[in-house]
Amino acid sequence: MAAAAVQQRESESLKQTAEYSIRRAHSWDIPLLEYVERSAAEIFRTVDLGFLADGDTLDPAALQAMAHANHLWVATNRFDQPIGFAGGEYLSGNFHIVEISVAKEFQGKGVGKALMTTMVEHITREGYKSVTLTTYRTLPWNGPWYSRLGFYEVNPHDMGRDYLDLLASEAQHGLDVRSRCVMRKIL
Repeated sequence: MAAAAVQQRESESLKQTAEYSIRRAHSWDIPLLEYVERSAAEIFRTVDLGFLADGDTLDPAALQAMAHANHLWVATNRFDQPIGFAGGEYLSGNFHIVEISVAKEFQGKGVGKALMTTMVEHITREGYKSVTLTTYRTLPWNGPWYSRLGFYEVNPHDMGRDYLDLLASEAQHGLDVRSRCVMRKIL
């Protein structure tokens, strides 16, 4: 019993390193996540997708809903300021990652992987059997990166109407569906 309590406390404090720590998001984090998302999106300028860096960020109400559902995690610096975040929601029986963003100056330092690892640990405990996302198939920090984390591309038709609708919505927002894909990881 005591060991279970210690494990739960350790899990709740989540991951911590000298550079950053991962925790569940709080309501006061929400307004700060726009900066993180914009900073993270700067990398798209390097592949002629600058419109993604200039476009809308996630709706704060959607972020708040994810936080309220305990489905939003933030990576914070030593001053407890967000430097990255990952969040998702239920979609057709899967946990679907809506967004993962790491501020430009912290990219390539393991923050994204730590966010993904923490998220997967928590949603597995909630009983989810798989996690999905949509992403660019060939961009190194998208499809190939997720593949290294155990995701594989799936046919959106096999995933159901919600995934087809999601890709259609992405197309309406200017994303080229020919270079996008749905990926899944079995937990």
